[in-house]
Amino acid sequence: MVMVILHYPALAPTLEALRADKQKDLPFFEAMPGLIDKTWGINDETGRGASVYHFEDRASADAWFNSERQREFRKKNQATIEYFDVAAIAFRRSLKG
Repeated sequence: MVMVILHYPALAPTLEALRADKQKDLPFFEAMPGLIDKTWGINDETGRGASVYHFEDRASADAWFNSERQREFRKKNQATIEYFDVAAIAFRRSLKG
């Protein structure tokens, strides 16, 4: 398993606005090959946003992060990307209610 974290300027002015905006993207990410989960977040203090992805393997992560859509997103938002090998998962629970 691999975890990938993107950091970028916040995509919305508030957490509520980000939540409302990203709801429409859920079906796209739910159908992504190899993606286990994706989380969007915002830091009100810094004005920065982040996305955390967990993929089944590096090849699945590379397929997404080398896509034109993802390359354009990173370029447009001056996003940084960092890959991590996952050593352990302490707790798993769906954020959907």
